Amino acid sequence: MGFVKLAPTQDQLMIGDAAASFLADASDSAAVRAAMASEHGWDEKAWRRTVEMGWCGTTIPEAHGGLGLSPRELVLILEHMGRHLFCSPFFGTVALAATLLQEAGSPAAKKKYLPRLADGSLRASASFEGAGVWARKDAKAKNSWQLKGRVLGMVDAGSAELLLVATGKAVFAVQVGAEGLKIAPQKTWDATRRLADVTLTNVTAERIDDAASKTKASGLARAEALARLYLAAEQLGGAQQCLDLILRYTSERKQFGRAIASFQAVKHRCAQMFVLVEGLRSCVYGAAAIAAGKPTLEALEAECNGAKALASDTYFHCASEAIQLHGGVGFTWEFDPQLHFKRAQAGSHLFGTADVLREFIADQLAKQGSESFSQPVESRSPEDEKFRKAVSTWMRANLKGKFATLKHRGGPGDEEHEPALRKEWERKMAQGGWTCVGWPRPWGRGFTIEQQVAFHEEYARAGGPGRISLLGEGLLGPAVVSFGTEAQKQRHLPGIVDGTTYWAQGYSEPNAGSDLSNVQTRCEAQPDGSWKVYGQKIWTSLAHESDWIFVLARGQPGTRGPRGLSFLLMPLKQPGITIRPIRQLTGNSEFNEVYFDGAVAAADDVVGGAGNGWKVAMGLLEAERGVSTLGQQMRFSYELDLLIDTARNNGALKNPLVRQRLASAWSGLRVMRYNALRMLGGESTQLSREAIIFKYYWSNWHRELGKLAADVLGPAADVISLDPVIRPLQQLFFFSRADTIYAGTNEIQLNLIAERGLGMPKEPRGDAK
Repeated sequence: MGFVKLAPTQDQLMIGDAAASFLADASDSAAVRAAMASEHGWDEKAWRRTVEMGWCGTTIPEAHGGLGLSPRELVLILEHMGRHLFCSPFFGTVALAATLLQEAGSPAAKKKYLPRLADGSLRASASFEGAGVWARKDAKAKNSWQLKGRVLGMVDAGSAELLLVATGKAVFAVQVGAEGLKIAPQKTWDATRRLADVTLTNVTAERIDDAASKTKASGLARAEALARLYLAAEQLGGAQQCLDLILRYTSERKQFGRAIASFQAVKHRCAQMFVLVEGLRSCVYGAAAIAAGKPTLEALEAECNGAKALASDTYFHCASEAIQLHGGVGFTWEFDPQLHFKRAQAGSHLFGTADVLREFIADQLAKQGSESFSQPVESRSPEDEKFRKAVSTWMRANLKGKFATLKHRGGPGDEEHEPALRKEWERKMAQGGWTCVGWPRPWGRGFTIEQQVAFHEEYARAGGPGRISLLGEGLLGPAVVSFGTEAQKQRHLPGIVDGTTYWAQGYSEPNAGSDLSNVQTRCEAQPDGSWKVYGQKIWTSLAHESDWIFVLARGQPGTRGPRGLSFLLMPLKQPGITIRPIRQLTGNSEFNEVYFDGAVAAADDVVGGAGNGWKVAMGLLEAERGVSTLGQQMRFSYELDLLIDTARNNGALKNPLVRQRLASAWSGLRVMRYNALRMLGGESTQLSREAIIFKYYWSNWHRELGKLAADVLGPAADVISLDPVIRPLQQLFFFSRADTIYAGTNEIQLNLIAERGLGMPKEPRGDAK
């Protein structure tokens, strides 16, 4: 199978570790400041060490003396260079000049220059902005041209021995020292990266692009897109370093008798930065994986532009926060936040501002919609395509007739839509072999991760309705497979697979929402081994349509917190259970209150054994590893396309602010996809960095999409409508308000991220005993 996981390979980890180790030593704060104060702005000794390690030839083909690696490896090196503000000609030589030669150079030019760039014997830089330069053929000499014009703010031009200058139609090589060439170093606020203005007055130059090639323009465009990706990688490293500086300082700095890292306001700001940085990491790694394949120019530009726009915004935010959270010392010369702040500001202008790059994406969205240039990371094999076709073919053949009314219906905020028909659809799915695809055999279908991803994406792409069996298939079933007895598996799993038994979740209570361990519902052991349950559960989705409920209840009197809890399976249709609907702000009532007054759970329906409920509950919540979230994102893509079509039809797409927000929404959707792929590629059983941000990221993204939907609709958003276009966007606006509340509010998520992701001090608890 051709599924690509974005977690770095072992070889890539070795490259990243080597870069981190070398740069921590060679480019610490003192070394950076020494380079800044030097005449040329870089350390010759450190530069030579990068040459010796072969980094200059990272992406240069082996035939030209390089390592023949992909943009994924170069991104890892540049990430650490950005983190340590490495002052050297590396970016101009490798990220710019070598990239331009590889993408747009003629065979002769590649043969002439790439080996010298690879072995570090030639320092170079490149410019992609050719509006100010024109070229004239020199009739007296072969391939000799005269250049005239100016290039402003050329990266590393002052340290280069060769300049590559694009005019928009061609690319030329200019030897430093040529008559008529003037390089004027700029005195910039960011002294960690030197820029220079280049003036060309009838300078003799060599044309190095393939003049006969029909793809020379696209080669230049591809090189510029990659340059943006490589700069984004540096900015990712810088943003990470800002967060690390904050964490170190706030853990040491004490105010009011305690470390300021213990203040919730500080923790939440750090957690929000962590979300931004990890989201950016997913974006950059995903774009690099796309670039490492054979993407269309459209796809490459969209990915790299989106990465650079997000990187510029993220780095500047983190650098600004680094100054703020360092307090007074953050504004001093001696502390490093000011260095990153200046680098972040300067980098935000290189190769296009975030607004300009988002406008490019918005233009593509306006023309084609979100999926048309959203290229998959994976290089799909014939087997992959065959499986995907099987899913889509089955969906087309079956999601019609009476089931046609279910297309794109029944999702969050729309769960009351035709529940009986959706149950019939579940049975249809079961007959086709499409239920419980992620369960291992013999209990489920035993699909591979690749097949599960394909199924969920194609199901959503076809407009498959919201799964009324979601809680049974996605949560209860995996918990029983992992923790249940053989008898429990035999009794409860077949009904879920067949689409005949539906489950509700009995977790939340009026005083145990985000604080789930505060459960007060109690269960009392009976002489026959059964349990009687007393208490109340709330926010119970579709309890009125379900057959069974799994309940977390306290079975050991006097216990608090996670101790003494049991995980019970209970039929809902029995004496002692009352279900009452909760009317939401949308007017719907898919949520319920469930009251237990002596209802019974059988002796053999305690999963994991009495008193072990917390372990089962936590295992259940972590059962979702990102596979079905890719299907969720496909539904988000459908909502985004519906929103784009609406904006196009009602004229809102002409609003520059709407266009910017649409482009940001597309980029956020790509971040979520790449984040999920990183989750799927992780080998650790611990909650990973990308997993810990996932709920906070998607819920806030979706809520913002809902607000954008209302703004695009304008006054039509305020009038209750049954229109098939307007109604879904209204539902998106209203129900997405709940996204940042259920399954852990934003505030609880930020505490979790700060404490488990960043190791910051924990909040005090009332059940500490």
